[in-house]
Amino acid sequence: MKYTDTLERSTEYLRMALPLMSKQATALHPVSYAVWYDYVAKRTPELCQAVDGHLARHGQLDEVATETLFRQHVAEINPQAAKQVADGFQRILSGMAVSAAEAGDQTAKYGSSLSRLNDILQADNPQHAAQTPQAVAEILQGTRAMTDAMAGLQRNLENSQREITVLREEVLRARHESLVDSLTGLANRRAFDQQLSICLAGAQISAGHSAPCLVTADIDHFKRVNDTYGHNFGDQVLRAVAQVLKACAGQDSVAARTGGEEFSILLPRAMLPDATIMAEKIRSAVSRSRIRRQGADEALAKVTVSLGVTLYRAGEEVREFLERADRALYASKTGGRDRVTVMAA
Repeated sequence: MKYTDTLERSTEYLRMALPLMSKQATALHPVSYAVWYDYVAKRTPELCQAVDGHLARHGQLDEVATETLFRQHVAEINPQAAKQVADGFQRILSGMAVSAAEAGDQTAKYGSSLSRLNDILQADNPQHAAQTPQAVAEILQGTRAMTDAMAGLQRNLENSQREITVLREEVLRARHESLVDSLTGLANRRAFDQQLSICLAGAQISAGHSAPCLVTADIDHFKRVNDTYGHNFGDQVLRAVAQVLKACAGQDSVAARTGGEEFSILLPRAMLPDATIMAEKIRSAVSRSRIRRQGADEALAKVTVSLGVTLYRAGEEVREFLERADRALYASKTGGRDRVTVMAA
């Protein structure tokens, strides 16, 4: 597909596409952008209908759906080629700016040379200064016009580069905001689901080796905390528990707030005993803590969490993995709370 949109219109399309892309369960890569660019531009009715239909049924576009829509309605080249073109765009633009700057320098030097030639001709023939060859004057005038044009081109390219930088920052900011829980600073449910899908898709499981483990946690009697102390203090409790999870989770782990008072930690490469030790460390740290209300001196009676731990089994569906983790958490809840339950199978 050939694109003939102006810089201004394509910039507006990007601004329209950005919030839509940020709501999907897919990365902000060139294939995704091509789909949403065409969607907001309304250049392909069939694509708009397909996107709207998928959103009505599933709520979001995932990687598979995005790739399929791209191939069916957008692509004239393969996705890898599209990615290469998109990745090279910034390099090309930067190269154009450098080339324009170099051309401008050369034009300025040429103009200076012609000015000196004009001065020499006038000095050699002072009595005929008014009869300086017309050709030289025209060349000098043209050179000045070319210098002005090249300066304008360079300014436009610099402005375009600044615009691209701003838009890139907007993409990164929107991407970050769409994947982070604003209250706790942990990953949100969407980010967790994405990382879980990626993790399990690439999991290579064999006996005796580490496999993805999942730790689920739930604050005990959280409704009672809210009812007794108010929602502001409830938010304070959520942030405090999140800090414990963040401190206990390793760098390779994904700690997320997956519900109101529910949390999950995905450990892509861990042995079940290691995941259990982490869960117990979290339980103990929360149980020992005392959280003070802002503006009050008294400490709240201790907050506790219940946790479930499970190990991924090769070949099982994501749903089965999550359900087993939930069963382990439920066993901790029904078993008295403030405890860890391990459910390997």
